[in-house]
Amino acid sequence: MGTDAWRNWNAYNRQYAEIENADDELYSDRHFVGGPSIHGPYSLSAIMGREARDGAPAIRPAIRLHVGVHANLAPDVVIDGELVPANSDAYHGGNASDEIAALASLCLGVRLRVAGTSRLSGIHDHGERHPPILLEVPPLTHPGRLGYEYIPAALIRPADLGQLGRLASFPGLAEEDQVALIRAARAYAAGLWWSNEDQNQAWLQMVTAVEIAASHRQKGHSPPEELVADLWPDLWAVLETADDVTRAKVSKRIAPQIRAKKKFVDFLTECAPEPPDVRPTFGALDWTKMDQHAKLIYDHRSTALHSGKPFPLPMLERPRAEEDGAIQEVPWGLNSGGLGGVWDAKEAPMLLSTFEYLSRGSLLNWWDTLETS
Repeated sequence: MGTDAWRNWNAYNRQYAEIENADDELYSDRHFVGGPSIHGPYSLSAIMGREARDGAPAIRPAIRLHVGVHANLAPDVVIDGELVPANSDAYHGGNASDEIAALASLCLGVRLRVAGTSRLSGIHDHGERHPPILLEVPPLTHPGRLGYEYIPAALIRPADLGQLGRLASFPGLAEEDQVALIRAARAYAAGLWWSNEDQNQAWLQMVTAVEIAASHRQKGHSPPEELVADLWPDLWAVLETADDVTRAKVSKRIAPQIRAKKKFVDFLTECAPEPPDVRPTFGALDWTKMDQHAKLIYDHRSTALHSGKPFPLPMLERPRAEEDGAIQEVPWGLNSGGLGGVWDAKEAPMLLSTFEYLSRGSLLNWWDTLETS
């Protein structure tokens, strides 16, 4: 039960005949160069289009994704008259084109989203040709206000189809590895796409992307007492006055609730990319305190999900750019307020654009550690 793109690519590698092909339109706010970029049964070609309007990039058809189908991607639900046992281990809510688009978005760090299918070949035997079925693709609209960019790097990174080399490892990944990679890439790509429309949702998606990878990466378990002492110091301070048996029992009961946080913190601490080459004069993130930053971010995410209280307003602000291209990394000031709240600087460790840089770099570093066969 691997993902569609993975199963189809492996069917292609085994030289299964093509049974269908299709062209999908991928939208972006970037003009791509290079290509066609061919990866097994998938080919990405840049679409030449209109220039930016009034200096603000417009969402437009940017890539034509050609997909050759070599596998039966519709799972059998009945075999030999019996219902197939339920199995949604590879489910992520998208199809093969969504997977390739998400992986490309993660690789390049640019917005990329499937708008729809523009052409279908129809099911055919090897060498057989049919008149193509042409379909209208409803256009996507630009998320957020034009000219308001919350992740400036997404507009200046190379949109080069020749830089998709990481895709080559995808079909060789183990089934569980590639499912985790696709889910993480999909969450990252969704966060990047909507970052100008809803910064809180972008935070949630990107934290989810890291948590997916972190949970998959770290299979071991830290001792319950160590988890509580590290991630819940207030509770541990109370437990220190208790006897060893009581402390062990309470820690064991509470550990499953905080183990996910431990994995998230370890992932960002151990897989984080190096700081950007150009750093801001003021408002730079302290890279040596990544574990503290990660703990705060995870707590904000939990509060946003379970209590409906969004990420602190300072963490949702647009970053400012300096003349040398350096991007503001943390909110300025000792505190700030607005929309009914006031936050200390220690409550807002970084801006969304900084976390996008961290999450993407960490995910790419993790991807590079996945073994291929």
